[in-house]
Amino acid sequence: MNRLRALAVLSGIAAFIGCASTPPATPPPQSEPVTPADFVASIADVATGRNAALAETGLVLKRIEFRLSVGTETRAGGKIEVLILDAEASRSAETAFLQELTLEIPATGGKRVGPAPSLVPGVREFVDAALDTARDLARAASAAGLPQRLHSVELTAKIARSRKAGGGITATIPAWVKPSIGAEAGTSRAEENTVRLVFEASPAGH
Repeated sequence: MNRLRALAVLSGIAAFIGCASTPPATPPPQSEPVTPADFVASIADVATGRNAALAETGLVLKRIEFRLSVGTETRAGGKIEVLILDAEASRSAETAFLQELTLEIPATGGKRVGPAPSLVPGVREFVDAALDTARDLARAASAAGLPQRLHSVELTAKIARSRKAGGGITATIPAWVKPSIGAEAGTSRAEENTVRLVFEASPAGH
């Protein structure tokens, strides 16, 4: 009986040592913040390179409008601007404001000055999906034999923080789509962290 109790005590001690020696789980590395400058530059670079392929459908991407929630953080002794895409970024931001800007996209592209920007993860997939959506709308209008030509397409996507390894962004596409067959396309929903892409009829399509 004493032997059984001794074995039970030894087993309990061994289990305790085993638990105590198990290294604590290391938290996943914190993703790098996405700066508005890097985000806009990435989208501009990808969109300019893809626009020529879209022109065959009769549409080209004319401009991209951004409504971004931006905050400032102190890192490495200096202040930087970051996109506030989730609650974590909102808590760490020292100040916050809404940043709006518009990019005009050349239909034929152009020569890049300087090295290509380091793309924010998720941007290439977002732009490709947006262009595919506009192209599909143009093809659907053509297949339907509409008497009016598709003059413009507005597509507004909502962006958020990606939870994949490497961070970056993810986008809900489409959050809002508005095709136009003659009338001027109206204003889109005004929400923070949205990217509005405006496609218009290409001159080659006339």
